[in-house]
Amino acid sequence: MSIEKKPEILSLTEDELAHLLVADGHKKFRAQQVFQWLHLKQVFDVRQMTNLKADFQDYLTEKFSFPDFKILNESKSPSDQTAKYLFAFGKKQVESVWLPYENRQSICISVQSGCSLDCSFCATGKIAFKGNLTAGEILTQVYGMQQLYDRRITNIVFMGMGEPFYNYDNAIRAASLIAHQHGMNISRRRITLSTSGVLPGIQRFIEEKQPYRLALSLHSVFADKRKRIMDIEEKYPFEDVLGYLREKRGEMQQGQLMFEYIMIDGINIFPDDAKELARWAKLLNAKVNLIPMNTEFNGMHRPSEEKIYEFWRALVERGVVAVNRKSPAKDIDGACGMLAGQKLAS
Repeated sequence: MSIEKKPEILSLTEDELAHLLVADGHKKFRAQQVFQWLHLKQVFDVRQMTNLKADFQDYLTEKFSFPDFKILNESKSPSDQTAKYLFAFGKKQVESVWLPYENRQSICISVQSGCSLDCSFCATGKIAFKGNLTAGEILTQVYGMQQLYDRRITNIVFMGMGEPFYNYDNAIRAASLIAHQHGMNISRRRITLSTSGVLPGIQRFIEEKQPYRLALSLHSVFADKRKRIMDIEEKYPFEDVLGYLREKRGEMQQGQLMFEYIMIDGINIFPDDAKELARWAKLLNAKVNLIPMNTEFNGMHRPSEEKIYEFWRALVERGVVAVNRKSPAKDIDGACGMLAGQKLAS
């Protein structure tokens, strides 16, 4: 005999929560009260929800499952004040990163435990894939880190472990809950979802007119090179992805699209790479985020600072908005491509 699974309360929208409460004979306004405790105040213990009566608190405990997680490890960088956290949801473990800047507080969160892709430069694809996270588990990383700091989170990037568009529904649901006016109310333009190029997910994202920023992990604009760097090129060729984006660019907002580009010495930072990358960036009106390679897998290496500068300059001189993101959190294995390299608990 199977035990019926309780609804995960952190994954529910306010309307969904209201529907369940009303169906059980409770007042609709209770949904907003509970929603704000969870998503605005990040309180997960019903006994601390002080404007709720004890019998209603008992009902919530019996009806719903509440966040159940542990932070197994914390690594703080002495050089740039970044921090990395290892979250555990049962057997699923993920890493998330706090990225403080002068004018904003950003975090990088995960959508899967491990990753079903195997990009040649990325540590996450080298570990066992443990599955998708629920929307509530994605949110728990946000709220868990917010509880640790007095500074309000202003920017959230879905660029940690996993491919967001292979967990599309939960990723989009989490983003909408983060942006909800009764929750953290973070601007949708400050929430970015990154994809390696999952074309069906990109199509859904645009057709649904999602308001979040879209970051395409490109890393090469030549098929043979991209195939060497990213195995997804075999399934969703970048020419198909970029062709679709060109066709639909008018349906996206100004500044909504960006390219992520890992610079790898001797592979994708030659003059022809810069010329073709600039051509596509201008065609699609896309900003380019340049990221020096942080790992050393498969004989690949980080370019010298001189080569990084020359590649950046080649883009800028062609009229492209390009930013060298450098490598915050590199000294704690929290930079791009490094999550879960050596740190997951057994």
